[in-house]
Amino acid sequence: MPQEQLPSPGSANLRLGAAVAEIEGLYTALRLTGPGSRRQRLAVELAHAAERLAAVALASAGGGGIVPPRSRWQRRRALAARGANWIITRTGPTAPGGPTPHADGPSATRDIAQ
Repeated sequence: MPQEQLPSPGSANLRLGAAVAEIEGLYTALRLTGPGSRRQRLAVELAHAAERLAAVALASAGGGGIVPPRSRWQRRRALAARGANWIITRTGPTAPGGPTPHADGPSATRDIAQ
């Protein structure tokens, strides 16, 4: 995957920060508002903002993207792991014609992680 297509590592943090700031603002407004329809509307907006925060957090945590490490060795290791994961997903036991795992053989994920 070319470098231009990778999202910047800080963009997920910016989205999370924006979602948290929105919740903080709505919560502050809710605390300062007295009883009434405006307070109920703020409570509903706060609930929706919390749902958006949860969605952004799940998307950034489950993105599977590897943050590029700083040293050359770490970058190469991360690229090798990404390539190995790509090969495993395409030729794994669930893929047609893929290899079958042996009960006494080494684990592919254990070997990659070392």
